[in-house]
Amino acid sequence: MRIARYIFLLGVMLSLFSLFAGCQSDISPQTTVGEPAVELDVDVLGRTHTISLDAEGRLIANASLASPDGAVILSIDKGARLLDKDNKPLSSIWIKAEQEQFVSPQDAHIIGAVYSLGPQDAVFDRPLKLTLSYNPQEIPEGVRESDVYIVPYDENTGWGKYSYKRVETEKNQVTTQVERLTWHAVLAPAKASSPQPTKQPTSPPDLASIPLDQALSSGLPTLAEFGRGICVPCKAMKPILEELATEYEGKLNVVIVEIDDHMDQTREYEIMAIPTQIFFDGSGQEITRHVGFYAKDEIIAQLEKMGIE
Repeated sequence: MRIARYIFLLGVMLSLFSLFAGCQSDISPQTTVGEPAVELDVDVLGRTHTISLDAEGRLIANASLASPDGAVILSIDKGARLLDKDNKPLSSIWIKAEQEQFVSPQDAHIIGAVYSLGPQDAVFDRPLKLTLSYNPQEIPEGVRESDVYIVPYDENTGWGKYSYKRVETEKNQVTTQVERLTWHAVLAPAKASSPQPTKQPTSPPDLASIPLDQALSSGLPTLAEFGRGICVPCKAMKPILEELATEYEGKLNVVIVEIDDHMDQTREYEIMAIPTQIFFDGSGQEITRHVGFYAKDEIIAQLEKMGIE
């Protein structure tokens, strides 16, 4: 009897030990985040947020960092490791709105601003989430709001592609997972096989109908603007160029080059941003160029430097 009792107690102890060991084996190891050691300043369109990293550069707590108007939000998960080019904890991140206009890819339109994220040599071990607001009125007719997306831009390779996106149409926001800090923008696909609208007759000269090659071989100086009809500063430039064409008739050729219709010339003249205005002398040689909106009085001052009055 006594031996049987010992055997029974031994069996109970072994069962409890096995149960305890089994429970222990189900516990998953967790990412360890140390004590706050470094402060990381994140500037989002002028609003600076300060968040804490441990000595290895891991974020102490989840962070959602918004611009003053809420149009741009950068979200970083707890435990994300953020390092600089020397593999030290990152000290700063910034997001700025670019002033220059970027040339859109052929199959899409840029909606709103292009944002610069830096430093571009920063390293992180998991994607960050970037949320950008957009104006639905800028989306081309016939394109669904849910089709907008965010893409990165690289100076060497051009526009890239991300597989992840989340569009919240009720908030007019789109989110992606950022894999590196560089330029980013919201794009909307161009309408496939959409017919070109019929131009309505107007009194101002149709500067886009004048071939650039013909203007450059005419013997007169030429002012040529490379742009796109839906580009905001391009729209602002159009009446200025029309006025100049009328005021300098017989002295100066004024031409608008639509980049979508003249991609060969766009590449030939190495157009990287729009609008770009190029001044040519009477022999067709480039004198100077300007990028962005160009005030009429500043254009006239440049023409006077070229001896055109």
